[in-house]
Amino acid sequence: MVRLRIGFSEAEKQALLKIRVDKEFKTRSRITKRTLEVAKAFGIGVDEEKTFTVFKDFEVDIEPGHVVYIVGESGSGKSILLRALARELSKHKEFGGVIADWRIEINPNEILIHGVGRDHAEAMRILSMVGLNEAYLFLRRYRELSDGQKYRYKLAKAFWSGKKTIIFDEFCSTLDRVTAKIVAYLAQKFCRKTGRTLIVATTHEDLLEDLNPDLVIEKRFGPYVEAISLKPSPRPCSILRRIRIMEGSYGDYKILAPFHYIGRSAGYIRRIFKAVAELDDRVELAGVIVYSHPYLEVSARNIAVPELKHLRRRLSPREYAKFIDENFSRISRVIVHPKYRGIGVGTMLVKETMRKVGTAYVEALAVMARYNPFFEKAGMKRIEYRSKLEERISKALVELEALGIDPNLIGSKRYLEKVFSRMGRRELKRAAEQIEKIAQAKLRGKRVLNRVRRMEGDALIDVLAGLRAKPEYFIWRNPEIEIPSIGGVTIR
Repeated sequence: MVRLRIGFSEAEKQALLKIRVDKEFKTRSRITKRTLEVAKAFGIGVDEEKTFTVFKDFEVDIEPGHVVYIVGESGSGKSILLRALARELSKHKEFGGVIADWRIEINPNEILIHGVGRDHAEAMRILSMVGLNEAYLFLRRYRELSDGQKYRYKLAKAFWSGKKTIIFDEFCSTLDRVTAKIVAYLAQKFCRKTGRTLIVATTHEDLLEDLNPDLVIEKRFGPYVEAISLKPSPRPCSILRRIRIMEGSYGDYKILAPFHYIGRSAGYIRRIFKAVAELDDRVELAGVIVYSHPYLEVSARNIAVPELKHLRRRLSPREYAKFIDENFSRISRVIVHPKYRGIGVGTMLVKETMRKVGTAYVEALAVMARYNPFFEKAGMKRIEYRSKLEERISKALVELEALGIDPNLIGSKRYLEKVFSRMGRRELKRAAEQIEKIAQAKLRGKRVLNRVRRMEGDALIDVLAGLRAKPEYFIWRNPEIEIPSIGGVTIR
């Protein structure tokens, strides 16, 4: 039985619900040879009715937006309480509807990017919030995920349900304890950010710090139950305290490279740092950051550092290239192990290593940064730009569209194979001319360009299918390194 306390003012009703729970079970055993032997051994009546009390006059206050953590042994009554709360809270509009994990059904063949969000951008933001921020992961089916990834996706489905109250039983019980703490942190962070109520129950008592609850309900066997109100304040995930940043190696990068969506080389590498998680019984590689030598020409760099235009006129091409290489480093890879995503490891890697790389400027070009702003959180500045190369690519795509190639489908190699197979030689030549412009703009090598000119189907397809969205540009100035004036030009 669940009863809502009466006698509130209207203001109190909107801010607070006091829920009362009473629950007991009555049992009576069947008379059999074995039950009679038990009764005889212990001197109890086999057909006597026995009452087991689970809750007795238990009252709990819950506010919209609260995070509630219910802990206790298996069989103590946590699930009974959760279902009572689900029924009662669903009756009150201030809690915005209830979604419980036992009501979430997911098609095993569901592709993640289609399962949440009104469009691809919103889907990627929601998936990133639960740590599923890997390009190829967006394209995976639910059945192809690990247990930890499935749990994160189930949370994403709950977040996207439109309900403002989320209830999970056996919360994170199937996950290893490091992953459980990370998922707990991500869940409460999202709910607080979006004003949702989160209520979870579990036998594990090690999630207190990361769940950071407003209310802890401790349920033991019998009628014993205690509710403790806390005053939570924002804090980082506890796992971050175990993360250490140190010098890394190419071997560290190769271990995590399969988790990065870019398969090509990271360029001429300058330095590598790694994040390691120092756990109780082992050390795990949690992430890597790769610093490479910079590109010679980046249009956004000239916007961020306008003095470079004047400097270029005063130096020879070789001198200018040397200046850029000595004063700029490029972050070519930031890879966080899927287990540790969403808690700030990427930000930590960037923030703690930019000063160590030894150049006056650090820059980064990244597509994923528009959905996960960890570069800005680390102190880098975003520069808005539109390069001439991007304009050339856009014009080439318009010409290809006129030839019957849908720009929205060029990521599909199967689609491109069908389109090119239907083209005559004249059309194929015109398409190859536009694809060559794209390859040149993307600084593809001579070998690729020659294959495109020969109209080799695989080369045409690879250039188009590998075409990415315009990356975001970020830059950071190391205040500890001065750049001497060169040719009367001072770089600040």
